[in-house]
Amino acid sequence: MSKPLRNRRGATKLGQKLGKRIRFLRQHKKWTLELLAERVGMHVTYLSSIERGHRNPTLNVLGSLAQGLSVSLSDLLQGMEKGGEQ
Repeated sequence: MSKPLRNRRGATKLGQKLGKRIRFLRQHKKWTLELLAERVGMHVTYLSSIERGHRNPTLNVLGSLAQGLSVSLSDLLQGMEKGGEQ
């Protein structure tokens, strides 16, 4: 099994795509990182790391983020398939 491609800062392409999706949904609601972090009960630096693609959140964390953003898990993961867009 090959290793995921990482950029020079250690983020994977899939992680970056997921982070951009989370940031898009948060900014669409005009929420700050601090507000979303408070809503889901996580530290703002951890959430920021997820949005930058530097952390790989667990399924439980993704579920909490989806709930905090008031979207389904499938909506949160929209565009994660190969070649998909936001």
